[in-house]
Amino acid sequence: MTWQEAFQTEDRAAVEDYCASHGQTFEWTEEGLRTRHVRPSFVDEPHTGGTVWFNQANLFHVSSLGEEVSEALLELYPEEDLPRNAYFADGSPIPGADLERIRAVYDEVSYAFPWQAGDIMVINNMLMAHGREPFTGERRILVAMTG
Repeated sequence: MTWQEAFQTEDRAAVEDYCASHGQTFEWTEEGLRTRHVRPSFVDEPHTGGTVWFNQANLFHVSSLGEEVSEALLELYPEEDLPRNAYFADGSPIPGADLERIRAVYDEVSYAFPWQAGDIMVINNMLMAHGREPFTGERRILVAMTG
């Protein structure tokens, strides 16, 4: 996907304004646009006051794509030019063992249940990761979000 497709504009200034207003740094490269967005690993959930893991470093890291896809991408791109990846806030790499542990914890605390016709799910997005498993079959998804 090109930056023009991603931002739905040809206007570089509009893209730069968007990045600046959303706390992203950006750099124009020969290949297009490179953005960086530093986010906290943990945040305080406003209803419980508890500190929760609330980021997707484990999903955005290239290793989340599986060994075959990760290796293929790294053959095509230098690591800094990967279409997506996650690093520590200082730009240093996140060790693979750390990401494996995060994925293992997700597996340990996962909960699945058999859906039945008419079921409705209401979740607090800060307290519950969701939609991580593949699904096949017919379904209808309606989403409402509130702050």
